[in-house]
Amino acid sequence: MNNFKFSKSKTISKGEFLLNQGEIAKYGFFVKRGCLKSYVIDGTGKERIMQFAPENWMVSDLDSITNKVPSMVFIEAIEESEVLFLSNSDFENISSLEKEVIVEMVNKFRNNLIASNKRIIGLLSSTSEQRYIDFIETYPSLVNRLPIKSIAAYIGVTPEYLSDIRRKIAKK
Repeated sequence: MNNFKFSKSKTISKGEFLLNQGEIAKYGFFVKRGCLKSYVIDGTGKERIMQFAPENWMVSDLDSITNKVPSMVFIEAIEESEVLFLSNSDFENISSLEKEVIVEMVNKFRNNLIASNKRIIGLLSSTSEQRYIDFIETYPSLVNRLPIKSIAAYIGVTPEYLSDIRRKIAKK
């Protein structure tokens, strides 16, 4: 992705939003350095993290960018991040790209779809402990980088309960 000719690169500050809920997404984001998160706010005001995007991951609201509908998610930098912005026109010019870049893009999307499917299945059928183990397997580089509050929001438990899960796993 570093050779993607049509992209603009920008350094994003921690806490900066790349997409707000209700906006029409104009870009997909490829993380070169740092970490982004995609999330919603539920009816009780709780943050529900859908996806983390550390180095070499992509994130966007594909429905919004493709169909020009309001985004259902927020995308925010949780660390200072260097991000490539990929517009619809970038994707429309895909035929002019080198084969290696196209293959890399397809692999990134495929891996993102696999991770999303595993996440949905986990939310529907796994215990909190198993969701934490799945988080570790999906995002090994983030286990020690993220605050416990963010990991807890991702797996759908309180930070206190996540601490209990971690202690239980450590004893095994």
